Order: sequence, then C-alpha cells, then structure tokens
Amino acid sequence: MSVDFANPQRTAFDLTGKVVVIVGGGQMPGDKIGNGRATALVAARHGAEVIAVDLNMAAAQETVDMVLAEGGTAYAVHADVAEREDCEHIFDVVMQRSGRVDGMVYSVAINPPFDRERNEMSLENFNKGIDVNMLGCFYCNSFAAQCMEKNEGSSTGSIVNFSSIASLKNEVGLNIGIMPYALGKCGLNYITELTAAQYAEVGVRANTLMLGPIDSTLGNHDSQDLFGMAADEVDAAYNEVLRLKMGRASSWETAYAALYLLADESRFMTGQQIRFDGGATLVR
Repeated sequence: MSVDFANPQRTAFDLTGKVVVIVGGGQMPGDKIGNGRATALVAARHGAEVIAVDLNMAAAQETVDMVLAEGGTAYAVHADVAEREDCEHIFDVVMQRSGRVDGMVYSVAINPPFDRERNEMSLENFNKGIDVNMLGCFYCNSFAAQCMEKNEGSSTGSIVNFSSIASLKNEVGLNIGIMPYALGKCGLNYITELTAAQYAEVGVRANTLMLGPIDSTLGNHDSQDLFGMAADEVDAAYNEVLRLKMGRASSWETAYAALYLLADESRFMTGQQIRFDGGATLVR
C-alpha cells in the first residue's frame, strides 16, 4: 500500500494498526524511565499495539499497565533473550495473539558483574554478556523478519536495534567490565546491516540507533558500577564528552527517534547506523 505523504490531512508517525514488539520493554527500578519502556509508551500513544518483552515479567507488566492506563493496547511476554528458544517463543506468541508483526525494537543490554580492582571477569559472565547483547539481537532480528515478510505491501516491517557509541570509541574509561557490552554492540551493528541486506527484497527494514549518554536508570546505574563513579559524578563525566551542550538526552528522546524508524516516514531508510549521541563522536 502506498503512503500519501502529500496529503495535508495525514497524521504524521501514525502506527495505527501496527503491532510493535519491544524486546526489553521492562526496566530496572529507579527514578528515571528506560529506553524500552519509553519507546513502548510512545509507540502506543501513536496507535500501535505494543508487546513488552522482558526477563523480568513484573517489569514488563508494569509497562503494559502504563500503556493500558493511557487507553492503549498491550500485553507482556516473558523471555530470556540469551536463549534462542525464548526468542522464537516471543514471536510465536505474538503471531498467535496478534496475527502479525510490523515493528520490533531490540532494547536489551547488560553489563555483567566483574572484579574492578583486578580487572577480571569470569568466562561465564563474559559469555552471558555476549549472548544477551549480541546473539539475542541476532535471534530476534531473524524471527521478527520472518514474521514481517508475511505482511503485504512494499514496506512490510521495521526493525530498530539499540546500539551504543561504545561500539565506536571510548571516552569515559575502558575495562573488562564494559567489553561484553561494547563487543556485543559491535556485533549488533553488523547484524543490523546483514538483516537489512537479507530482507530488503521482501520489504523489511532494519536500522541501528546508536545511543550516546542517555539519562536513564540503567545508564546511570551501570556507569557507577563500571567506572566506580559516585551518583553525582555521572552527569559531569558524560557532559564532558558531549559537543552539543544541552546535557544528556532522556529516554523519551530515544523513543521519538525510534518512532521515526518504526513509522512509514522512514520507509526509504534501511541498513543505517544513526548516531544519537549529542555529537559525542564528532572529531574534535
């Protein structure tokens, strides 16, 4: 179905009738909103049926309850994205309950525990980080695209993978603790390009949103844990790397960037790595 962008009555970024899966739709406790939850809420506010997927079912259900309280449509699915079978289960459930998949956002990341003083991490924890940050993305991209290619039209679905500028450069510190995250996001970048190339002919798009210093609960918590920062040091450390001096972005801003990539307005964009970083990766 063609989109009449010239129609002055057209509603921009309208996701009405679309089913959007947010992998990582719950979040850890804290006074900030996370990227996955914010994206779920924004997608629902623009008409999408939202599926919040998380290892923490209570957190996913909390996101669902927030969507329902605003009059939206949503439900939760439990999954451990480190397990291929769980990733497949996500999309089996969605196809059975909703009948289609139009959008998928992979908003999952972990920084496994490590010994900061000795700069050591167990092999089990390292592998777990790679499994969640990279392989889970591969599995979810594959299963989501296989669902999307069944849709009719020239643009059959949109995949948005949340990456990080940690896959490009380091500004605030480097240790073994961040390696499964940074390496996983390097792999995620490549997985996105492979997905875009493989499924372009059937109308499935895949793009990476490469996040910089986002003021989220997880971002603040993990920065303190990884680099030994006090809570009041995190903002100052990240503001030092920003070129645009308006402070760190919120997860709401991440969500609206994702909304563009999910919507028909971005139907001519695929295989791209978009830096959403306040200019942090600009050459000085």
